[in-house]
Amino acid sequence: MRILWFSNTPSLAAKKVSKGTAGGSWIESLEKELTAFSNIQLGIVFKKRGVPVQEISVEGSGTRYFMVPQYPAGKLKQWSNRLLNSPLSKKSIPHYLKVIADFKPDVILFFGTEFDYPLIIPKLKVPTIIWFQGNLTVYNEMYESGISISKTLYLEKLKRILKGYTIAREYKIFSRMVAREKEIFSFAQNFIGRTAWDKRVVSIMAPQATYFHSEEALREPFWNNQWVAHRNRKKFVVTTVIRGLMYKGLETVYKTALLLEGVLKIDFEWQVIGIAEGSTYVKAAKKEAAYSRKHTSVKLLGSKFGEGLVQQLLQADVYVHPSHIENSSNAVQEAMLLGMPVIATNVGGTPSLFIDDQEGFLVQNKDPYAMAGAILELLNTPNKAEEMGRNARVRGLERNNNKKICENLIEIFQKVINETKEIL
Repeated sequence: MRILWFSNTPSLAAKKVSKGTAGGSWIESLEKELTAFSNIQLGIVFKKRGVPVQEISVEGSGTRYFMVPQYPAGKLKQWSNRLLNSPLSKKSIPHYLKVIADFKPDVILFFGTEFDYPLIIPKLKVPTIIWFQGNLTVYNEMYESGISISKTLYLEKLKRILKGYTIAREYKIFSRMVAREKEIFSFAQNFIGRTAWDKRVVSIMAPQATYFHSEEALREPFWNNQWVAHRNRKKFVVTTVIRGLMYKGLETVYKTALLLEGVLKIDFEWQVIGIAEGSTYVKAAKKEAAYSRKHTSVKLLGSKFGEGLVQQLLQADVYVHPSHIENSSNAVQEAMLLGMPVIATNVGGTPSLFIDDQEGFLVQNKDPYAMAGAILELLNTPNKAEEMGRNARVRGLERNNNKKICENLIEIFQKVINETKEIL
């Protein structure tokens, strides 16, 4: 079976093409597992600015990697497009079609509807599947759930304004991506998803499509480590992994931390991984929460990957996910796989990830009081925290079994191939 992926990451070619860190994506884990099947030939398409179409080889890998140019390419053109709110480019599409003609896949898998890749579906006779990641259309509804864009305008630096990198400008681009995503849903024929939420979204946005269920293959370091409770420690540590996006709930972290500072009798620290100090979003979140310089419980640690991320999580007492919208957060699933007690907002697909009060706590979105109360409950009942962590790990080990996931995927691919042959 010849499978061609269109991905936002180079997967295991990352080190070679961007000097990045391999092991940073669940897609890499899926590639490793899937290519272990001798009857699979995998190709991966990804974009990079300022390069011609070219095939990349990686030592020790049987995967064929295709790097195609991303547009606009030049910095001046990128800048003018941002300032003028220009239409999203479709110049990469001929390159995608060229790769398909070269690779001759039996089936094509697109990771997500956030990118332009699936726009080629109407031009193809090859069966296609979209793996549902997030959903920009719904995220757009939640974009200003925590902080309004207008409150960020006066916090922007002049340099960011001149470069067109303001939150307001990014939102205009986001809105164009929403329109493109709706177009993609209108003609997509097959989706892979993993939560009740994404299944319902597909049923409305793409009623013509067939929906298949598959879980995600999580990264190796989370399989090889297990959380242990920190008994009799003088500091209580909360950890969160989120990106610096408006709908990720950073202001809820600050509001919740302030409430906990007022009731906890021990040293308390909230470590946020994935966001660094200094951004407009951080400033706006602090302003929204009235979190001043005299408060120091929240520490923004920036990005961490692989084993470094795992070790940071293992030092925590609880994992908390404050996002205003999610499908199936990798961070939540990874914390569960480690066996950590988890608290998460009851949004999107999160309720599909664990049973409330048994494998974790679900709390109301934008509710720092309930979130603080849940954290306090786990602090005061360490036996319950440990039990929830054990239950979460059992769920994670069963759900995220990489080999079973790949076997299920191959069955899905074969079914779609067979159904397409019947139609043709």
